[in-house]
Amino acid sequence: MEYDILIEVAKEDVHILNYVLEVEENVMNIRKYEDGILRIIVPEDLKEEALKLLEGVKEIVDLKIVSIRKNEGSA
Repeated sequence: MEYDILIEVAKEDVHILNYVLEVEENVMNIRKYEDGILRIIVPEDLKEEALKLLEGVKEIVDLKIVSIRKNEGSA
């Protein structure tokens, strides 16, 4: 099972966030940015690790975790 983590972040910060998160291989997959919300997919067993990583990234990029929900199979 996978989860979507929806993050509110400025468009100009998505690129920086992507670079920072690429350091942690295979933890999460950045998918789509739409209307100020970035969607990230993460496997269930890495969800807590991904959330801790995102909390730490708040020191570099202004972001807010908006929602965490089960992924229903959408890419």
